[in-house]
Amino acid sequence: MKEKSEVRSQKSEIIEDLAKLLKNKVDAWEIFYSLQKGLSIEAKDGKVDAFKVSSNEGIGLRILRDKKMGFSFTSALSKESLKQLLENAIAASKGVEPDDFLSLPSLQKQTAGELMLLDSSLDKTSEEDKIKKAISLEQSARGFDPRVTKVRKASYGESFFESRLVNSAGIDVKKSATFVTSSIMAVAEDKGDSQMGWDMGMSHFAKDVDVAKIGRDAAKRAVDMLGARTIKTVKCPVVIENIIVGEFLEILAPSFYADNLHKGKSMLLGKKGKKIFKPNVTLWDNGLLPNGWGASEYDGEGIPRQKTCLVDKGVCAGFLYDTYWAKRGGVSSTGNAARSHFKSISAIGISNLYMEKGDADFDGLLQSMGSGLLITNILGAHTANQVTGDFSLGVSGLWVESGRMSYPVRGVAISGNLLELFSRVEVVGGDLRFLGSIGAPSLLIGGMEISGID
Repeated sequence: MKEKSEVRSQKSEIIEDLAKLLKNKVDAWEIFYSLQKGLSIEAKDGKVDAFKVSSNEGIGLRILRDKKMGFSFTSALSKESLKQLLENAIAASKGVEPDDFLSLPSLQKQTAGELMLLDSSLDKTSEEDKIKKAISLEQSARGFDPRVTKVRKASYGESFFESRLVNSAGIDVKKSATFVTSSIMAVAEDKGDSQMGWDMGMSHFAKDVDVAKIGRDAAKRAVDMLGARTIKTVKCPVVIENIIVGEFLEILAPSFYADNLHKGKSMLLGKKGKKIFKPNVTLWDNGLLPNGWGASEYDGEGIPRQKTCLVDKGVCAGFLYDTYWAKRGGVSSTGNAARSHFKSISAIGISNLYMEKGDADFDGLLQSMGSGLLITNILGAHTANQVTGDFSLGVSGLWVESGRMSYPVRGVAISGNLLELFSRVEVVGGDLRFLGSIGAPSLLIGGMEISGID
């Protein structure tokens, strides 16, 4: 404990020395220190296949001088390196145009409750027990069904993140958080057919990441798809599984960024205050969500995080801002300056973006659909147009008859527009699930064309 305290004291001295060095040399400055260390373990055939330990630490310096911004960073945390860091930042500022909207925020008080971001048990758990988790992940998938013949990349990982941000306007804020992840790809084979199933878990706390369940769920996905067939082109209702809805929200998210709106790179340009979705769709960005993957008291510039309504009962209600774009827009920052590394400055980003869940359970969604397609996997989400919302994606899943899963389907596709898709949501499920910073429930969509075999 004494060693950790001494190290923190040394880092504080370096930050304070840099602050003194900056005095009277620039108009405004911001120092961002971050430390990230972690481990990742991969299991194969009941043994450790890979064991990696990583550590990354350094300081990023942003300065304002004559209405110009300069930035530099270093991982050499010594007093001797500070002068060079400052000189590099000043040199970087000379090559840019002046900008009247550049500024650094001043201190604002935060009244956040307990965010639950730090798992103190990680340091107390032995490496052997962590290795057992990776091996248990693989074994749980293999043991689910004899048709599960292979496992690809059964991984378990942990990381610790710590940061401190200090600026010349009086901000001095810190963050500490732990991150635990586990993922696996299972392969099932039967009668010449081979199918893959994937699943993962993420949390700030190890107790919330159930490796046995993750392994079983991935294996079940693979087994459920054995014997998948194609279908003829049909227009029918669909249920989109929560993790797939989350992928669609990930495509939509940048359209809420103020910089994209200003540059005309948003499908929501000119839509504030207008109805864009069904009234049963509400979207939030909540930087203060307890145990939220992207939660923190303050954002990457030291502005208090907050909960922002983006879509209120189908109506486009708000957008996401950092200090710069808020000043350009004549509004206040929403606390959405995202920053996770000392090697770059902050940029607008989500904290925890999610769709408000409904009341229907998953079986209820299938019953409401009657007959149609349950979409459990999409291919090519990265090809969707983030500016127009247009998409054309390969999908697979399960055909449902009379509210019950009948047989697996593959080799089909869907196309359309993201805004139109969310404007046809008939029922919102109650199974809200987060993967990282994005959460979504399953959705029942009415009348969608499934392109199959003609």
